[in-house]
Amino acid sequence: MFASVALKATPFVTVEETGLGASEVVNISSSTLGTFNAYAGVLKLLVDGAPTDGFCIDPWHFSSSAPLVFEEVALGSAPKPPGPMGADAALAVEQLWAHFYSPAITNEQAAGLQIAIWELVDASIASATFSINSFDYGASAMLAWVSANPNAEAADLIGLTGPGQDYVVQRVPDGGTSIVLLGLSFVGLVGLRRKLRAS
Repeated sequence: MFASVALKATPFVTVEETGLGASEVVNISSSTLGTFNAYAGVLKLLVDGAPTDGFCIDPWHFSSSAPLVFEEVALGSAPKPPGPMGADAALAVEQLWAHFYSPAITNEQAAGLQIAIWELVDASIASATFSINSFDYGASAMLAWVSANPNAEAADLIGLTGPGQDYVVQRVPDGGTSIVLLGLSFVGLVGLRRKLRAS
């Protein structure tokens, strides 16, 4: 039983940034990286080999295209220092995702959502700064919407924290692995009970 639980409890995954989805180029300033042009929008990731859409939650570190080991954490516990963002910002990100993200998101909507996510994370972290120096693609309207809808539906998201920039992605269902492991644990307990009763 304990081995089954341990198999499911490992929070480490291999993450590789493979490209871009819907996005726009924007000019940003970061207190750790300076001022530069960056892509704002959907990031195409492989998370333990599974294609996954994500967004950056860490405008204070550059990304890497190499496969690297990241830790899955509650969104409020990411990004790494100068983070984390905390529970309130995480909830707002989840609400924005639920309302504005779809696989068919346009370039402009994706850029706006990315900028809104950066703005929320930045506002929650006093020790570092971030600013957008170009058109915000509707991010301010998205932030106004989430502020006016505190009880809006929230997506089930997690943070991926590790080397390079950190990401937000949807929690991936485990495809029944937990149920199988719990079933095996139950069978093991029944067998142990019978063995103890017999002795």
